[in-house]
Amino acid sequence: MNIGLVWLILLTSTATAQVAGPLTLDSCYKRALANHPLARQSELFEEASRIQESVLSTGYLPQVSIGGQVSWQSDVTALPISIPNVSIPSLDKDSYKVNLDVNQLIWDGGLISRQKELEKAGLLVNLQTVEIENYRLRETVNQVFFTILIFQEREKLLRLSMSELQSKLRKIRSGVANGIVLQSNADVLDAEIIHIEQSLTELVHSKASAIYKLGELTGTSLSNNIELEIPVTDSLPPMLTDIRPEYRLFELQQEKIGVQKSMTGIKMLPRIAAFGTVGYGKPGLNMLSNQFDGFAMVGARFSWTIWNWNQHRKESRIIAIQQDVIETQKQNFEKNQRILLNSLKQDILKTETMIAADFRIVSLRDAVEKSAAALLDQGLITSTEYLTEKNQQTQAKLNLQLHKVQLQMARINYITASGMLK
Repeated sequence: MNIGLVWLILLTSTATAQVAGPLTLDSCYKRALANHPLARQSELFEEASRIQESVLSTGYLPQVSIGGQVSWQSDVTALPISIPNVSIPSLDKDSYKVNLDVNQLIWDGGLISRQKELEKAGLLVNLQTVEIENYRLRETVNQVFFTILIFQEREKLLRLSMSELQSKLRKIRSGVANGIVLQSNADVLDAEIIHIEQSLTELVHSKASAIYKLGELTGTSLSNNIELEIPVTDSLPPMLTDIRPEYRLFELQQEKIGVQKSMTGIKMLPRIAAFGTVGYGKPGLNMLSNQFDGFAMVGARFSWTIWNWNQHRKESRIIAIQQDVIETQKQNFEKNQRILLNSLKQDILKTETMIAADFRIVSLRDAVEKSAAALLDQGLITSTEYLTEKNQQTQAKLNLQLHKVQLQMARINYITASGMLK
């Protein structure tokens, strides 16, 4: 056999094994996070922040620029006196200059340092926003995963019910052939089997749609026959507060605003810088010369904005408003959290109560169906009467299975909503 073909078979087998069931909810989380379009966003934010911090650091380095100027003026400086036997040349009206300027920051009041702190604070906010999106992705996976589970449980029960009815139909047809059972009894069972087939067709397509969505979320090619493992959570972990990623985002936003607030005061501090200029032109530093000459100058500059029309106070007010906005967002989130968690807790308690009742109902429906089946075999009741009991038994079993899945879904949703999902 060709070696390449052998490797292809092995690789195909491996790929198939990777998506073979049963799939667990935890593995879906991991695959979804790795496949999410935002998976690289944290790296991009960090890279952009490193570049921006590098740009800010250049503020400490000498700033070098080259300039030039050519000009003509309508008048020039002239001495208002004349000296006997001394010829004083008149100045040219055209001038030329090219220069190299170097500026070195000496003290900026800590503005660049604060700008770096602001950049780091912004990075943390962006990274936490990605974390929130990742957490919400888990919530989406929960919804799709349990939807498929419910479809699978319904499909199993419908197929079991159809198998039982087909077995019963074979007995009825035998009775019809022997002339002891009416044909209408067989027709009723046959029609019900067709109805179940219709329900199965609808269910299979709905399940295929949900499986495709899960495959897109996880970046995995999933078969329509994939089995999902029902996560079992017997009890809820102790309730902790303020552990949702949104709470951390509120804190980081407040910290970022705190850095912005400190920068408003720094803007009022003086700035000191050194400068140097070398150049060549006509005239040079001697304004009374008509000759091209080189020149140089060094010194220091000092600037201080002593009045900015209350700009500092207005910026401080804006920052205070932003802090209040974040605080109101936090309060609103906490309020919605309390409502959501209480609703989910009630769902858990309700479903637990319903499951306890389901067990009793299924037990009773099994006994009634068994009795009705015996009566049907004896020709004492019609197939319609039997189907009434059979359908109620099927519905009772379906309710039990669905409620079991819904209980685990409610518990997982409660854990997720509270922020305790790892």
